Amino acid sequence: MGVARYIARRYQRSRRRSRALSRVSVIAIGGIAVGVMVLDITLAVMNGFHDELRRSFVDTMPMITVACHAPAGFSDLARDLAVIDSTPEVIGASPMIRQEVIVTRKRLLGSPLSRGAIAWGVDPDRVDHVQPFSRQLQPGPQVLERLRQQADEVPYLVLGKELALNLYAGLGDTVLVTAPRGEIATGELKAETRPFLVAGFLSSGMYEFDSRFLYLDLVAARDMFGYDPRGAGLIGVRVADMMRAAAVADTLAARLGPAYRAVDWMALNSTIFRWVQLEKVLMFLLVGLIILVAAFNIIGILTMMVGERGREVGILLAMGASTGQVQRVFVLNGLWFGFWGTAAGSFAAWLACQYLVKFGIPIPGDVYFVDRLPCIPQTGDFLAVALAAMALTLVSTLVPSREASRLDPMEIIRYT
Repeated sequence: MGVARYIARRYQRSRRRSRALSRVSVIAIGGIAVGVMVLDITLAVMNGFHDELRRSFVDTMPMITVACHAPAGFSDLARDLAVIDSTPEVIGASPMIRQEVIVTRKRLLGSPLSRGAIAWGVDPDRVDHVQPFSRQLQPGPQVLERLRQQADEVPYLVLGKELALNLYAGLGDTVLVTAPRGEIATGELKAETRPFLVAGFLSSGMYEFDSRFLYLDLVAARDMFGYDPRGAGLIGVRVADMMRAAAVADTLAARLGPAYRAVDWMALNSTIFRWVQLEKVLMFLLVGLIILVAAFNIIGILTMMVGERGREVGILLAMGASTGQVQRVFVLNGLWFGFWGTAAGSFAAWLACQYLVKFGIPIPGDVYFVDRLPCIPQTGDFLAVALAAMALTLVSTLVPSREASRLDPMEIIRYT
């Protein structure tokens, strides 16, 4: 192996008549570097988007949602909350009501503006134990206190920021909320409409939520949607470690009984997160084609090198060098290209990621749900890209090195 390494190092030195080969070698190294750099940055940005997506879901929705299949719903809400609060790893629980509604705002001129929405009844005293609700309120946390109040017997509500923009609704404006009442099976389904005053707005950073959600006080939601005065439709739960939510959900379901179902936030949004993981794999494969193109350049370079160094290879074989030693000479040359290209690309990607983490790049928040390009470089991704680049480089050296080892030394010496 020492002889092969020595000869490979000699072949890497530029000769006057091989300047074209040297320039092509630099291009091949640069191609690998660019491919590695782009792939590392792409994976880091994908990690950032994935993390921001998870954070947005956890900040806007409960980590665990507990529902009851019994016809009466949560018949003993106090008992259920006590069981949940006493469960290990649970740090907060809050009763909630979820109902699809139509929200309407009348205009002085023109027809009323109506939008489909999802109304959430929340307990102002407990909702912050489950999600950072008050931090997302505009113009400030005092909006949460206003939910408990009424103005001339008209209750308040909080509109998602985008929903309020679609309705042209401002602070203190009156909106109408329409919800179904009665039973479909008996033909008694009716609609009930009640006025509410806009107490404030919620900005979660997720356009889908801000354009569809509105929030009522739990007492007002019970009265409007026909719930028991001490009942609820759901119980939201927050746990200490969001990645342990699935295990805690199983524990809650076992402790509460067969009439209850507990679903963690990852299961509720499993389709989205599977799509994110699939997209990361696809980006790895697609952007990795850049490295594959650079690997083909290495095949061309080594083939040119075999032709240029053919006489020297023939002499080596005539002197007793084995075919394995000749193969290793060209394999080491190819790996040398791959190593320096991978090292340069990884270093450049690390610098670019540090810049993105520290300074960021502004992007339209209404499209990407974040206002700056997120970036989370992970050592595992950098290692995976480097190993993939070196593996492609190694594969690209096999054919030229095999051709070099199969040269006939007598034919080469005779005609060169």
